[in-house]
Amino acid sequence: MCKKIICLTLFILALLCGSALATAERVVFYPSGADFSSNVKADVKNDVNGDYVMFTLSGQAVPETFTIASLTKGVAVNDVSWSRSDLSESPAATELGKKIDQLKFKRNAVVSQKQAVDGGIVFWQERGREQQIKPADLRKVAGQVVSNLAKLYTESAKLQVKVDELQELISELKRQLQEMTGGGKSIWNVKVSIAAKGAKSAFFKIGYMLRNCGWTPKYKLDAYPGLGKVQFTFEAEIRQGSGMDFKNCDVALATVKKRSRISPPELGRWVIEPRPDPEPEMERYAMDQMNMAMEAAPMAKAASMGGGVKRAPKRVSKATYSLWEMGKKTIPAGSTRKYAVGSEVWKSEFSFVARPSMSPDVFVSAKSMLAEAKDYPAGSALIFMEGTMIGKKRFVFSGKKKKMFFGSDPMLKAERKIIAKRSGEQGMFSSKQSYSWKYSLELESSRKAPLRVLIQEPAPVSGDKRIKLEVKTNPDAETKDDNFEWLAEVPAAGKVVVDYSVEMVAPDDMKIDLGLGK
Repeated sequence: MCKKIICLTLFILALLCGSALATAERVVFYPSGADFSSNVKADVKNDVNGDYVMFTLSGQAVPETFTIASLTKGVAVNDVSWSRSDLSESPAATELGKKIDQLKFKRNAVVSQKQAVDGGIVFWQERGREQQIKPADLRKVAGQVVSNLAKLYTESAKLQVKVDELQELISELKRQLQEMTGGGKSIWNVKVSIAAKGAKSAFFKIGYMLRNCGWTPKYKLDAYPGLGKVQFTFEAEIRQGSGMDFKNCDVALATVKKRSRISPPELGRWVIEPRPDPEPEMERYAMDQMNMAMEAAPMAKAASMGGGVKRAPKRVSKATYSLWEMGKKTIPAGSTRKYAVGSEVWKSEFSFVARPSMSPDVFVSAKSMLAEAKDYPAGSALIFMEGTMIGKKRFVFSGKKKKMFFGSDPMLKAERKIIAKRSGEQGMFSSKQSYSWKYSLELESSRKAPLRVLIQEPAPVSGDKRIKLEVKTNPDAETKDDNFEWLAEVPAAGKVVVDYSVEMVAPDDMKIDLGLGK
């Protein structure tokens, strides 16, 4: 069976090559799609319309992206025409279809045999439960039940193994059939009219985009605070559903975004004017129009048709994206595989961050500095701390600096205690209302050495000039981005305490939202 499958695969490859012989191939994978180019030798044919060459391409090829240039002196390209052929009636597909039908027939026969055996099992199980058995015959009947059930259970298990084996063969042949056209039922026949001047063959450079292909970045970040480094690993998961094998092909990965613009968006007009209440139908219409405009954002194609390099992988910076040269690869059709792209050690400064009002955990932060700017597209990343996996998150990085978190430190704990929270009392003639908060922040360390922890808490902000706030912190806090920040020295196996209080005064008749101070 395996030998026949291999022969069929070779037949399919010969069919896709047609009368053109590939001599050099290159494929650039984008997040969705692939750009394939090849130098090929093709036999020159002739009909009533003159000289021409034929190319047979995968059904996943995009016709409007096809390009061709003659590499043979004296041979010129005139025009190109496309047509589809149904592969479901090809000799290879017909033979595969017959073999699949034969295996299905065998599988169904075995399934029927197993069902009969299972029926016998049910019969003897019920026989063993019958109550109208004479005491003298009880031992005899019990022996028959046990003997027959043992044989039937063994037979049923053997038949199930046969069913599984046949189903596995059927699945493999179905996969081979699907790979003929990358999941489709047809191929492209490309007829190129040329002026050959008597040439019997010629070399051409062809290129086209392929659907059902793409790549996804996969990352691994392993932090080592004691060594001041982050071990960074970059892999690419390549999807190859083109319906054709890439053999010893120059492979590259482009970091172009899936929905990148070709031109900048138009600026809108800034008009300040009274706004009438919109009618419900008009509002829905406006929302529909906005959604349609967003979905129609143009796709950018950044193609690179140059030759590959032998060393892999290597990053090549382009004007608007990065191209990772992977070197020579063989990627069979229908497969999804992972390839190593790069591995680096990032020098990093580690610190600890606590936000006691939000969590008792103290988090490890790393600030990495790279020697040169990098461009890593969005993908999933496995996060490790000193070789131990702590989670998974989305990762994207462009530039030289990157700040990341690596989970919480089990040796550190943070707590916020409410010391006081009360409203003021108004007298008969009072025109003010007041509120006060007092908090204590406590950090506890089980580490054997002292360390610094950055404590962050929301700082109250007045949303009205009539609301007056008085804030006291001990020790003094720095206010940054509407947050209190303290850089606290936590002693070894000890504690540190930070206090702060807020006093609010506002008009008595003002309705106030206390926000986080509720």
